[in-house]
Order: sequence, then C-alpha cells, then structure tokens
Amino acid sequence: MSRLRGVAGVLGLVMLAAVPAGLAATQAPTRTVYVSVMDSTGAPVGDMKPEEFSVKEDGAVRTITKVDRASEPIHYVIMVDTTPAYGRAVNVIREAVKAFTALLFSVDPKTQFSFVEFGGVSMTVMDFTSEQAKIDASLGKLMPKSSESVLNEALVDVSKTLAALPPTTRKVILTINMEPTIDSTNVQARQVAEEVRKSGAIVWSVALQEGTRRDSNRENLLKGLAANTGGRWVVLQGPSQTNLSAFLRSIAANSFSQYAVTYTPGDTPTPVKVTDVGVSRPGVLALSMKWSR
Repeated sequence: MSRLRGVAGVLGLVMLAAVPAGLAATQAPTRTVYVSVMDSTGAPVGDMKPEEFSVKEDGAVRTITKVDRASEPIHYVIMVDTTPAYGRAVNVIREAVKAFTALLFSVDPKTQFSFVEFGGVSMTVMDFTSEQAKIDASLGKLMPKSSESVLNEALVDVSKTLAALPPTTRKVILTINMEPTIDSTNVQARQVAEEVRKSGAIVWSVALQEGTRRDSNRENLLKGLAANTGGRWVVLQGPSQTNLSAFLRSIAANSFSQYAVTYTPGDTPTPVKVTDVGVSRPGVLALSMKWSR
C-alpha cells in the first residue's frame, strides 16, 4: 500500500458487472461489484475483511459469497476534446496522460488504453494497447480541429465498444473536455446515459475551462454520468498540468485498490435498478454504482 498512499486526492470508485458463478448449471448465478474503499484522508484501505462489506439491491440485503482483491484487466478509453480550444492545452494534456498511463503500467502492465477524439467527428485515434510507445505516438496525433464538439456521439460509440468486452473486464471512460464549448450532435442525453449504463463503465470527466461560461447541457450530462457510475466530474480553471495530473493520479489510485465483492442476486421478475455497497468499519467509505446493467 505504500505506493498507493503516495497518490494524492484518492476518490471512491465502483464498477458493477455481471459474471457467471461457474460452469456448473446447477450453481446459483452471482454478480461481482468492484469496490474501492478509502479512509478519511482519501487513501485506499487495503485490509478490508469480507464481513465488513454489505450489498443491497433496491434496498434488499444480498448474501456475499466471496471478497477478493480485484485482479481483472482494466480497459480505459481516454476521450479528448480536440476542438480549437485544445490548442491551448496540447502539451499539458499530452504530458499528463503520458504520466498517467506510465503510472498504471508500473502497477499492472496488462492495463489497456484507447484514445478517442471528438472534435468535429467521433474517431478512434488508437485501439486498445498496452504498449507505451504506441501511446506516446498516438498522443502526438491528437491535434486541434476547426470544428465543434461531438461528445454525445462519441460517448455512444465508446459505450458500445466497451459493452462488447467480456463482462469481467473493468471498464473506465475518461473525458478531457475544453470549456467553453457547444456540443453540435443531435444525440440526446437520455440515449447517452442508456448506452453508458449498458456498457458497465465508470465515467470520470475533467473540464479545462477558460473564463466562467460552461455548456450547461454538457455539464449536466457529465455530472449525471459520473454520479451514476461512481466516477467524478471536476472543472479545472485553465490548462494546468499540475491539477490535471493530480486528478488523473486519483483515478489511478482507485484502480489499484479495488475489491471484487461477489454476491448472490435476488430472483426477481423485474430488473434491479440500484445496487448499494456498504462497509461497517468506522471512518471508511465505499461508493457504489447507482444503476445496474
């Protein structure tokens, strides 16, 4: 845990995914909730005991069958706003993202990253890779475009890509937005939210803002996605590499410190809407995804 406690600004992070209990047809199905637990200082808690966790579905207590440290692979999609304002922050974003990926590789070399840009068009700049050299080269391809944002369209595309991955894969969407800006797509927020929900991904979002005006529709969408998936939405004034790097390190710390809490879901005719994870140890906190897949 010494590596983790050196990471600033640790936040809670939870991911929810349905997994099979085993090959035996007679065995009851299970679900696994990926949980990051933090103490009052924001540092990850690495010695939680199984009996300290509790799980509820729509308020009904469920039986926990197993608690392990999460070891499933993580796939990150880093989405970059390459509208004209990106030109003010090119070097800041490149250096912060490069350090972020290197930090995650230092703990788990199997971590996968993909880059998507959404200035004028939703386009995958780099498919999933675990090679730092490819990441560095792809960062150099992210250049400002003389177009408006198509964030909503890109979020739908990314969510569909992540939904196709194995259900035990931990999935994270990170959006780096330039503000102020206006989204020019006709994709509605409701559709975006539904696709993100089905993907099982956590959404983290940071806005690098000049001045005081923000796109309220984009803000409300990203706030809601972060709140419902267990991520976080933040605004940083101006292109500050120090602040952006600190935010990215907080995401990395959560990835390092997750528990896999497996439980038996309820046998109900209607879909579960809310899954909550609690911890009984005083002074620590676990945040759970607000919606289920």
